[in-house]
Amino acid sequence: MGVFWDRGYHDASLPDLLEGMELSRGSFYKAFVDKRGVYLLALDVYVDDAVRKTGEILHSNPSPKAAIKEAFSRQVEESSGREGLRGCFVVLSAVEMLPADEEVSTRIARLFRRLQNLYAAAIIRAQALGEIDPGLDERTLARFLVCQIQGMRVLGKTGADRDATKAMVDFALKPLG
Repeated sequence: MGVFWDRGYHDASLPDLLEGMELSRGSFYKAFVDKRGVYLLALDVYVDDAVRKTGEILHSNPSPKAAIKEAFSRQVEESSGREGLRGCFVVLSAVEMLPADEEVSTRIARLFRRLQNLYAAAIIRAQALGEIDPGLDERTLARFLVCQIQGMRVLGKTGADRDATKAMVDFALKPLG
């Protein structure tokens, strides 16, 4: 994953992958059919990990509103400073591979749907507890939050400042009340 994340799919050579994975050519071909198979597997691992981590955070607090804010605090850290410069593997994959690659497109769309579902469920729980205005459409708000996160990750590639990113998050979370 690290090789593709740092170099992109097209610029990652087989020698780069062998070195990054600490495999011989023979071991590589025994474990994986080809470079594309490794790439799709790396993308799947990244997507599953992102969904798992987000789900854990969104269920970590008895206050769903506080859990949403915690999830965004984590995104501030991942979207600023040295970590922010690396960017998001999914965003980088989307920029490099879409719209031409249907398999990658499907994986990325599925990630965004899964994240939106997690946020929508947290919003519904918060609305039931009176933490978030029940008049807000949970699907629209969830899509907005996921878009905000992806935008933060893109800005992180430009060297976004942590305090400026935090201020942007505070502004973006105002609809939560």
